[in-house]
Amino acid sequence: MKIIFFGDSIFDAKRVRGCDDAGRVPEEPSREPGAYGSGLVFMVATQLYCDKPNYYEVLNRGIGGDRLPQLYARINLDVWRENPDVVTIMVGANDMPRKNNPNTTDIERWGRLYRMMIEETLERLPGVKIMLCETYAPKDVYRELVKPYVEETRRIAKEFSLPCVSFQDKVDEALEKYGLYTCFYDGGHPNLVGSKVLADEWLRVFREEVVKE
Repeated sequence: MKIIFFGDSIFDAKRVRGCDDAGRVPEEPSREPGAYGSGLVFMVATQLYCDKPNYYEVLNRGIGGDRLPQLYARINLDVWRENPDVVTIMVGANDMPRKNNPNTTDIERWGRLYRMMIEETLERLPGVKIMLCETYAPKDVYRELVKPYVEETRRIAKEFSLPCVSFQDKVDEALEKYGLYTCFYDGGHPNLVGSKVLADEWLRVFREEVVKE
């Protein structure tokens, strides 16, 4: 089962570009550690590879700083041509309006573009399973800014009957238990603790709603 993580820096986590193709044995993932980054995708891949060796292939196609228009522009190269069984998408944090950030995507256009991307993916890849991941905000100052994108993600998931991974409640639980900078090294991007929190929730939804283990 080939799984592609397609999104922004939360998936990217400083992965090494092209590393996943280095020394690959035909029909098998390379499992080169650098290919997965150091965050959620690395932890998910590790768990899946331990659960079922040689069954899963995980590809990280996150790019830090990407907004939804950038994902749409590169989906053919990074997703469609790979012919995955599962695509999991996370986007929105870079689209929301912020001070000194002119490169935003208003929520109306964002919703239209997201729906187009999903519709075209379902047309190109009949039988593919798509999981949507809501973005989140560890700092209170960003909660209201990110809220419309979270709500729109939920609406889109419901419209297309797609599994949706909600991270905010789990993030809030971790903040209360560990504190902000124990979980998010710069206040927004997860470190090992934060990544484990996100990975555990992704795996729960994947197992319950995608593979139905």
